[in-house]
Amino acid sequence: MSSALSNKYFNRYPRVEWLLMKLSLVYIWLDIVRHIFINDTFLPYPAGLCTFFDCSFLATPKTAWWFYSVAYFLSILYLFERWMKFTTLCMFLLSLMLFTLEESNGILNRCALYTMIFLAQSIAYFKAGPNLKKNRLQFAVQIVAAGYFLAGTSKLIASGPGWITDAPYAAVQIAKNYAYGYFNYGNIADMQMGLKQANFVIANKPFIIFLFGMSLVLELTAWVAVMSKRNAFIYGCLLFGMHMGIYYFMDILIVAIYYPMVIILINPLYTGYFVVTEAFYWLKNKLENRGFVFGF
Repeated sequence: MSSALSNKYFNRYPRVEWLLMKLSLVYIWLDIVRHIFINDTFLPYPAGLCTFFDCSFLATPKTAWWFYSVAYFLSILYLFERWMKFTTLCMFLLSLMLFTLEESNGILNRCALYTMIFLAQSIAYFKAGPNLKKNRLQFAVQIVAAGYFLAGTSKLIASGPGWITDAPYAAVQIAKNYAYGYFNYGNIADMQMGLKQANFVIANKPFIIFLFGMSLVLELTAWVAVMSKRNAFIYGCLLFGMHMGIYYFMDILIVAIYYPMVIILINPLYTGYFVVTEAFYWLKNKLENRGFVFGF
C-alpha cells in the first residue's frame, strides 16, 4: 500500500483526480455565486473595482440571472475541459466582479481565494507545455499556500509575539461568537457552550498558547506544501485539523478559505476514490490467489 501511495497517488496526476477536483470546486463556487445573486442586490459600500466605476448594473435582477447563466455555462466548459485558457480566465474575471459585488454589500466572506485559483489555472493553461497536468494543480497549491503564509505574516505584523502570548484572551471572542447564536435564535445551548469553551481556555492557558503557536507556525511554513504533492497532502491534513480545532473552540469556520484548501490540497473525492479502488484491487488479487475467479 505504501508503494501504491508513492507511485500512484503522490507521483502521478491522473485525469480522474483533475476532474474530481474541478467538480468539487465548481459545486462550491456555483453555490456561492447563487447566494450572491439572491442576497446582494444593492451596493451601499462600494469596494474594489466598484470604487473605480459604477457596478450597479451587476445588482439588477435581469443582469444577475444573465451572469448566473454565464457562470453555469463556464462551469460546464470547465468540467468538460473545453477552451480552458479562456474558460478559466473568464471564470477568474467573473469571480472578480461577483465577489466585488458581495463585498460592496458590506459582506467579507474572503472569497478571493476562488478568484486567484482560477487565475492560477489559467496561467498554467497559457503556459501549457509537457508539465500542464502538474502545473494546473500545483499552481493552485501555490495560491492556497501563499494565502496561509500571508495570513500568518499579517498576524505577526499586527500583533507580534502577543498573538501567541495573549492567546488566553480569546476566551472573550469565544463567548461572543457563541452568543451570536443565542441572540439570533434564542437557543440557550449556544450560550452555555460558549461559556464552557471560554472557561476551558481560561483554565488551560499554556495549552491554548501552544495551540495558537502551532497554528501560526503552520501558516508561516505553508510554503512547504508547494515542494511536492506529498507535502501538499500532509499540510492539507494539518490545516484541516487546525480549522476543526478553531471551529470546535471558537465556533469560527471561514468556509471560503476552508473549502478550497481541502479541495486543492486533499481533494477528498479523489482520495476516497483512490482508497476504494486500491482496496478493491488488493482484495481481488488476494481472492484470485486463493482460487476465486472473477468475470471482469
